[in-house]
This record gives sequence, C-alpha cells and structure tokens, in this order.
Amino acid sequence: MDALYTYPSYLEDIIESLMERNWLVHNFDNVDDSEIYNFASYLYNKQVNAVTYTIYLDLNIYQFILNAFKKSQPKQEFRDAIALVVFCQFAEIELDPTYAVYEKINYRDDDQVLNEIVSDLELFHRINNINNSSMVEFALGRIDTIVPATTYVMNSNVTKQNLTRYRRLREWDSLYLIVVYVIYISQQPNFNRLDKLTKVVEWMITEFRLSLVGITFAAIYFSEKPMKRMMKYKVSDDPCSKQRSAFNMTWDLYNLNRYFRMWTERVPEQEGIFASGDKVFNAVLRKSIKVQQSSCMDCFKDFLPHDVVSYLEKITLHPSENFNRVYDSPDWSPSYRDELIRKYEDLTGIKNSGI
Repeated sequence: MDALYTYPSYLEDIIESLMERNWLVHNFDNVDDSEIYNFASYLYNKQVNAVTYTIYLDLNIYQFILNAFKKSQPKQEFRDAIALVVFCQFAEIELDPTYAVYEKINYRDDDQVLNEIVSDLELFHRINNINNSSMVEFALGRIDTIVPATTYVMNSNVTKQNLTRYRRLREWDSLYLIVVYVIYISQQPNFNRLDKLTKVVEWMITEFRLSLVGITFAAIYFSEKPMKRMMKYKVSDDPCSKQRSAFNMTWDLYNLNRYFRMWTERVPEQEGIFASGDKVFNAVLRKSIKVQQSSCMDCFKDFLPHDVVSYLEKITLHPSENFNRVYDSPDWSPSYRDELIRKYEDLTGIKNSGI
C-alpha cells in the first residue's frame, strides 16, 4: 500500500533543530539515525501496520519542556524540547515521562516534594495537549510564551500513591551496587585504567552479575579518552553529596537498563525511542545497542585495545567456564547484595541510607 502525506513547511525547521540536537536514540535495524525524523514512516506504520511508537523522556528533556512554560526567558533547549513535542504530535508518537518523574522524586517521601512533582506532571500533560499555534511559534523562536491546555484531568492522590508504591524500582539497587563498585575501583591507585576496567567486569562475573549497560559505561569511562562528566563522585565531597552523586549515576544506568527491558520484552506492535539531553547517556546507550544487535563487542574497538576487547568478550560470553560465580549459587540473595552495597559504601565513604 502506497501513501502520500502532506506537511506544513514549518515542520522542516522543526526537524532540522531536532537533528542538530541529536537527542533521539533508537534500536531499529537498518535504519539510519537521520531516518528516525521521517514523520511519514511513523504515520504509515501506525495506520497500515498498527505499530505504535513511544518516546521515553529523560529528566533533562522533561525539565526543558516544563521550563518552556515556567521560565520567562526561554533558552534554546526549551524551544527545541517543545519542537520535539510538536514533532511527536504530528507523527502521532506518544511521549512518556515516567522514568523522568521517578528520578525527580529520587525516593523522597515528602508531601511538599510530591505535590510539586505531581503539579509538574499535570503541567507536562497540559503542554503535551496544546491545540494551538503557540507551540510552533515558540519552538521557532517567534514568541516567548506558550499557552498550555487549561486543564488536564488527573487524580493527584492516586498519582502520588502510584509513584511512592515501591521502596525501590526493580533492578535499581543492583545497578546502584555496580555504580558504587565502579566508584570504588576508580579510586584504587595500583591499577591503570584498563586494569580497572578488567577488574570491574571480572567482579561482575565472580561477585555479582553481568550488566550490559554497566560494562559499556565502565568500558567508556576506563578507556584512554573517557567522556567528560561521566564520574560525578568526588573524593573531597561529604558522605551525603557522595551518595547523591552515586544516585545520579545510578539513575542513568537505570534508565539505560529500562530501555533494554522495553526493547526485549515488548510486543511486536510497540516500538520505543529514548530522548536524552545527556551526551554520556546517549553514547553509552548507542554502544550498548550495537553490542546487543551484533552479539559481540567489536564496537568497543573504537576506543579500547583489541586484546582487551577480545578478553572481555571471552569472559562475558561464557562466564561460568572461566570463573566460579556467586550468581545463581546458594549464596545468591537480596541480603547478599545488600551486604555488598554496605561494604563498598563504607570503602568509598558514601553515606548509607538503609538501601
């Protein structure tokens, strides 16, 4: 079935601004990065093949969207975030801020904080449901204010209960432990960077469990050319600040991991894309996707010695053949993980908040 779609001329400017931002990360096979801005593909697949698309927002872009209304002097990031909303409305793509909201709560059980976060979520939906030209005019820099929908029906009490239902999101604690161990090994003076990477992966195999996003983060960070601001932890910080830094790093890994869960556990008629304003996050996600798609670590050879990549691939492909593992042994349990968390929090001076 052939289809012809018309579009307003302003959409080209909207798409150009999004391409320059390079916020969107996808796992579509044989699809060039520029092709994900082809609105017609989304409309066709939805109308003909009943495929639905969702863009999952990170906290940065979620906040940019809110600030487009909240701030009197809009930055270009705010305009481009609204451009993303415009594009999604036109291409009939859903925007999902769930994980950005969870990160913003950050496990704080405070009514004032929750009220503010629920109010922001309601504002997001009001912005996402704008049905007037102010969105386009704002995104293109012609006006400095947008006019959200007047109301959005949302039960605040139910929303707060849902957001605070769980003490920890699934797998969050495990990724937190991986982050704390990476912090610990990064502070060891007797190993070079590549030795530290090897130690991290061997530790995952022997003492804990493997994590693709954890390995990819460590591989980039312990390479000879790590990206700026990958390590948020500072030795000179107080224990509470150290924990906040570790939490921030964990949220990145958690969102990365959730993307893979969404990808591997989805039904065929559902597709997802991640939108992030964090260059480190996007780099780790793109490399992790390449590993998942190719079932090998060849893409790591762009920034790691070939012998190191070969070794990591060997030990992760058949971990039980190379090491004795605690994973799936009688000692494997949540309490075992909790003990490791406390151990490495103590070694790194991170405040223990009873995780």
